[in-house]
Amino acid sequence: MLKDMRHLPISGAHNVRDLGGYTNTQGLTLPWRRFLRADSLHRLAPGEDRRLLDEGLATVIDLRTRNEVREAPNPFAAHDGVDFLNLPLFDDLAPATMGQARATSDDPLLDFYITALHSRQEALREILSAMAEAREGTILFNCTAGKDRTGIVSALLLGIAGVGRDDILADYALSADLISDLVAEFLALSRQRGGDTVAYARMLKSPARTMDRALDSIEAEYGSVRGYLADAGLEAEKIDSLNARITGQPG
Repeated sequence: MLKDMRHLPISGAHNVRDLGGYTNTQGLTLPWRRFLRADSLHRLAPGEDRRLLDEGLATVIDLRTRNEVREAPNPFAAHDGVDFLNLPLFDDLAPATMGQARATSDDPLLDFYITALHSRQEALREILSAMAEAREGTILFNCTAGKDRTGIVSALLLGIAGVGRDDILADYALSADLISDLVAEFLALSRQRGGDTVAYARMLKSPARTMDRALDSIEAEYGSVRGYLADAGLEAEKIDSLNARITGQPG
C-alpha cells in the first residue's frame, strides 16, 4: 500500500515518487508531498504538469548537466508558478556518458557514488541549501532515470530526517521496479554507440548493497549524514530547516 502511495503514475515519466511515508528512528512518519524524486520530465504527456501542480509542486531542481537539460528540456524551466533551478550534481554522471564507460572495479556504480559524495560536496551543499531556502510547497528533484544523482540526494535527505538505513536502501532499490523501459532504451543507445553494454547494464541496476557501501563511506569518515553535510559546509540551521521540512516538525 505504501509503495502504491509513494509512486505517482505520471504519463511520460517512469520514476516519480514521494519521500513521505517512512517512519524515522524517533517513531515519526514523514508526511507526504514534501519532496518528490523523479526521472527526466521532458516527455510528460499534455496535462501532466497540471497534475503535479495539483500535488502542491512549487520548486523543481534538475540535477542533470547543462547539456542534458539542453537536449531534453525540463517542462518546468519556464513554467508560471514554479521555481526552477538547474543544479548539476556531477558533470559526467549521465546515462550517455556512463554508456561509454569501461569497468575499472568490481562495482563501477559504487565508484561513481563515492566520487560524487567525496568530491562533489560543494555541488551537494548548493543543492541542499537551495532546498532549505525554497518557498513553501512541494520540492521535486530529478535527474535522467531518477536513480543515481536523485538517489544520492534522496539518501541524504532521508538521513537528515533520521530514517533508518534499511528504509533508505529500500527507497533506493525501488527504482529497479520502475525504470525497466528506460534501462532498455539506454542499453540500446549504448549498443549503437559501441559502448560496453555488459558493464553499462550493471551500472543501470539499483542494488541496495551499492548504496549501503556508499553510505558506509560517509559514516566511516564523518560519523553520520549530518556530520558529512556539516563538513561540506552546509550550515546547521539549513540542516535543521531540511529536517523540519521533510518531517513536518519544527526544531
